[in-house]
Amino acid sequence: MNIGIMAVALVKMAIGRPAHKRYPATLTDHQKWIVSLDAILAERSYGHRHLALYPLKRINSTQPRVSLKSSWGVTSPESFHSTLRWLATEGHRIQMAPVLGRQPVAWDFGRYVCIVRAGFAAGYVDEPGAWQLLSNAVAPVAQTYRSWREFADDFVAGRELWMRSAGAEWNGSQEETVSAVRSLLDPANGESPWQQVPWETIHRADQRTGGH
Repeated sequence: MNIGIMAVALVKMAIGRPAHKRYPATLTDHQKWIVSLDAILAERSYGHRHLALYPLKRINSTQPRVSLKSSWGVTSPESFHSTLRWLATEGHRIQMAPVLGRQPVAWDFGRYVCIVRAGFAAGYVDEPGAWQLLSNAVAPVAQTYRSWREFADDFVAGRELWMRSAGAEWNGSQEETVSAVRSLLDPANGESPWQQVPWETIHRADQRTGGH
């Protein structure tokens, strides 16, 4: 990564405008559930924000652009949408199914939601468009799992299998992922979005209950 770009990103993360002031709209319970599909990856990210469409605590378009480019090769709205289409229709779950005995839907759609949130922060999609894209994740995930634990277990399983061919630079990151899952599933963790938004929320009537 270019040192100058990294420096700008770090400064914005430290002193950028608070995101909740720019995006003050409250989310419905269903919207909170949807963005919580990104909780594992968000939990591992510095300056992250749960239960909000904008993924960072402070406004910073540089960091998500750099992240999307380095991780996914996404550099434009076109490549952003192309990547999401691949994850929604194929992803890694189809090729992983013979090994795991099932398709790890959580692995593909957890990352799908992460990319949508990052793409919104990067300016590749507007707010209504982001919510439209996120709605595509609901049925595949809600129909596959019955709890956040089941979702998390399949995400970790998919990631572990992916790491076998991911490259040495990712070594050790699985431990961070497992630690993030452990924290999110901890009933005593009041900051965890999974403790604030039960899995069953998506199967109930939607409500707007406050928060950003």
